[in-house]
Amino acid sequence: MLRSMAIRMKEWGLLAYPRQRVHLPLNALNDWGRTGRMLGQEIESAARGAGDLALEWHRVASTGSDADVAGMLEEIGRETTEELMELPVRDWDYSWNQAYTPRVQQMLAQFSGDARERARKMSEQYGYRHSLEGRRRMEIERLRESRRQWENQVEQAVQRGDAESAQHWLEQGRSVFVPEEMMPQRLEQTRSRSLQARWQQRLQQNPHAALIAWQDAHEQKPEGEEELKLLNQVVEKTRTGLRSSLAIKMAAGVEQGVEPDAGALEQAVQAGVINPEILQTARQPRHNLSADEACCWLRRIDERSGKDDDLLLVEIAAAPIPAGERQQLLQRVQQTAAIPFNLRQAVSNRLWNMYHDGRFGCPGDEAALRCLGRLQEKALAQLENSSGAKWEQWLDGVQKNCDEWVCYQPE
Repeated sequence: MLRSMAIRMKEWGLLAYPRQRVHLPLNALNDWGRTGRMLGQEIESAARGAGDLALEWHRVASTGSDADVAGMLEEIGRETTEELMELPVRDWDYSWNQAYTPRVQQMLAQFSGDARERARKMSEQYGYRHSLEGRRRMEIERLRESRRQWENQVEQAVQRGDAESAQHWLEQGRSVFVPEEMMPQRLEQTRSRSLQARWQQRLQQNPHAALIAWQDAHEQKPEGEEELKLLNQVVEKTRTGLRSSLAIKMAAGVEQGVEPDAGALEQAVQAGVINPEILQTARQPRHNLSADEACCWLRRIDERSGKDDDLLLVEIAAAPIPAGERQQLLQRVQQTAAIPFNLRQAVSNRLWNMYHDGRFGCPGDEAALRCLGRLQEKALAQLENSSGAKWEQWLDGVQKNCDEWVCYQPE
């Protein structure tokens, strides 16, 4: 056995030294473990991050989808409300479901899965809100319509001049449309406006009779300051219109040689259209114009401002003078109508100043008055056919010539 062991040892010694095996340092193995752990953590973190990103993306996408749904539901709610507001709805909930549900179903058909379920739930919420808002709007509109109908009844009675009916309808709105504390004021206003409307109707239908009644202290009149002011304006306008009609009618009668209608004049006096003096004048005996009267009529015609033309025509037509002389005076009114007021007044004033200064003789003398009358006639021709400078020169010439032959000088 010893021999054998020696041989083996010898044989071993003859063999080459075996190669060294692959050597893995322990510190490298330790680094690999640490790297693997780090890589695992990063992979885990990345996986977790990917999951969070997917969740966030889903949330953003859902939010965007919900926003679209909200916009569509808002539009559907508005359309449904507007449609029902145009209809005579009795059962709001039933009518709302009938109009709202088909629109929502059509919208839901665009979605599927979770998006559809979310849209359905949103439609319930939006539908409930829009239904309440629509019902409230409908009730408010019905109240407004009731108030409009009530106010219309009151206003129609006022416009008819029916104060009793207007007050009756106003009472129907007591504590409903009109607060209790405001009722006395509203009743007073309504009565005043009704009386105003009644008077306006009377003035249109029978102006003479209405104007006569207006002067009666026992007649009911508006108590409101504004209504009474407006009605007084209407009364005065009516009087002016009647005076103008009377003037036209009487002037036409003068041209035709017809005497004034005493009945029409008396009615006009009662209505306050003309002064009582005109009626008294018309009843006087006819006589020819004196020189003084003729000059005064011409002066009044020439110096009128135009505001009292109607009254002037009535007075001329009612004057107790022959028809021919009345026709001449009316013709003078027509001829001077186109001449400016300031020119007519200036010439007339200067002629009358010369008359009062004694340029034509002693004021009041027949000769002086006839001279004044002739110059008044010539002045009309000057104004019709010449400019301002020429008629001033004409007046200067008149005054110069009068100085040569008139011996009278006022004290």
